[in-house]
Amino acid sequence: GNKRVQVFDQNLGRLSSFGGPGIVEGRMDEPVGLAVGPDGALYVADTWNRRVQVFSPEGTFLRAWSLASWHGQSAFNKPYIAADWTGRVYASDPEGRRLLVFDDHGTLLAVLDLSGAGTAVPPMPAGVHVDPQGRVWVSDAANHRLLRFAALSSGELEEPEPP
Repeated sequence: GNKRVQVFDQNLGRLSSFGGPGIVEGRMDEPVGLAVGPDGALYVADTWNRRVQVFSPEGTFLRAWSLASWHGQSAFNKPYIAADWTGRVYASDPEGRRLLVFDDHGTLLAVLDLSGAGTAVPPMPAGVHVDPQGRVWVSDAANHRLLRFAALSSGELEEPEPP
């Protein structure tokens, strides 16, 4: 609720913080998802400002890109993000029932629509993770399951694999 990112050491000693409430670059409104890229850049899902912000490992603002999603201010359906070793950023869009894939500067590479994922209850993609093999894991909070997708190739994710 303090609209910032706090940095701690391995013993939970507070090292620093950055951000703070606001709409200008470097400020945040409901930061929830965090991911670290291969170069150490920190990607922050700045939810209610509807953007991803990128910071240096020291907390210096580097760049941001806007999203045409994350429009709701729900207290429960927050987006989460992950980054892979190539610098791609994967962002869940819970209320849009999809997964968005960007390059490290915000160019949209792929959109995975999860709305027809074979359940009576519409999926609610929440957490996202990319494993060492490049497979993408998405938690479906509405159906209490994990979806696994093959590694991104040719700009698209393949259909879900059996776990």
